[in-house]
Amino acid sequence: MAGPFPLLSMPVPRAPFTRRLCLIALAGLVLRLLYVLFIARGTPLTGDARYYHEAANLIADGLGFTEPYRYLHGGAQEYLFVDDPSLIAATANTALPVGHIEPTAGHPPLWVLILGFSSLLGVTGVLGHQLVSACVGVAGIVLVGLLGREVGGERTGLMAGGFAAGYAFLWLNDGSIMSESLVVALVAASTLVALRLHEGRPRSMILFGVLAGLAALTRAELLLFIPFALLPLLLDRSRTPSERLRRVAAVGLVALLVMSPWLVRNLSRFEEPVFLSNGSGVLLAQTNCDATYFGDKVGYWEHLCVLPQPIGDDGATLDESERDAVWRQRGLDYAAAHKGRLITHVVPRRVARLWALNDPVDQLRADVLVEGRPFRASVVGLVQYAMLMPAAIAGAFLLRRRRRPLLPLLAWPAIATFVAAFTMGTTRYRVSAEAAIVVLAAVAADALLVRWRDRRTTPTG
Repeated sequence: MAGPFPLLSMPVPRAPFTRRLCLIALAGLVLRLLYVLFIARGTPLTGDARYYHEAANLIADGLGFTEPYRYLHGGAQEYLFVDDPSLIAATANTALPVGHIEPTAGHPPLWVLILGFSSLLGVTGVLGHQLVSACVGVAGIVLVGLLGREVGGERTGLMAGGFAAGYAFLWLNDGSIMSESLVVALVAASTLVALRLHEGRPRSMILFGVLAGLAALTRAELLLFIPFALLPLLLDRSRTPSERLRRVAAVGLVALLVMSPWLVRNLSRFEEPVFLSNGSGVLLAQTNCDATYFGDKVGYWEHLCVLPQPIGDDGATLDESERDAVWRQRGLDYAAAHKGRLITHVVPRRVARLWALNDPVDQLRADVLVEGRPFRASVVGLVQYAMLMPAAIAGAFLLRRRRRPLLPLLAWPAIATFVAAFTMGTTRYRVSAEAAIVVLAAVAADALLVRWRDRRTTPTG
């Protein structure tokens, strides 16, 4: 029976599985707490982590989604990520006073809201937000375990949870105040529900729409998963074309409703049209310039490429959406002027950086400089990744042989590759695919264990 809460009525794992998965999650929590308290603690925040931390505290102070750098640093925000101050010319941007308030949509809002809620409860320090991030990472472990159970059974689920608990490229994110902690949880949850969409239950479609909307409110590119998940519904010949379209439209409508408060707010607050975030323009400018098309940063990014920050024709400051529009055009113009280099060198190097196919140790060193990741822990993650990837490929072939649904799992590596090819390659951008990698690797490990046991129990002679 569905019970009084049918929306949440999923098959309940047996008690031994639940207890074991909880123990695995507890071990993962201990590992993450140790990492935060003894390694990540005291590391200066940079980039996105700094944005999330400061924006969350501004929400707790009652300022809403206020651009944190300009509010806290005024004109000095121009110099925050520049080693040589002479590179910054005096403009209206450098003349801004501390306390300057302007709306921001630099990132989708969900991760800032979660950290902001913790700030409302008094958890306002960097260490406190790191601990919140670590706890969210534990939810990812549990959901990856449940996804593994859905794909290959309880033993596969426990292996997947165990891999997620110990995989360094997951717990490194969980100690850095990055939205990737929440990404893993939402990727695993939405994939789990997507695997059940073929059953045609309205409740599954509603739940998937909610999860898809929340995922897009965490990282905009996660919205790309919706077409992959809905493709089986569109191809379901057991239903009429009109019924298929109604089901797909229903999922889209639910996701849109979840996102609508943020969309309405953005469309009403900025000069230029803004939907999920203002981040695409600055990213395109940072990744399409001389530094990222030639030299040792090919396929990566360079902050200096956004300088000078745009100002209006009259010398006045622009709002965030207007600056982003100028940066977007700057990046697109550069890419259009270097199409040959983009196709033959830059895009392949972006993809190679993403999948650690080209000098992965050098990429880890870049991660240290840009994101403050500890190098030795990153090397551990690289070794684990090198072991998981072949196992994940084997797991995909095993699921195909078993005629199990593969598209929702393989969609994530495809999405990560597309995003990297369009923007840049970096270790952190792989995280949306790593939940699927862990689960597929667990499928292969489970099959190997079964084969080993069968050999031990088979009599010889």
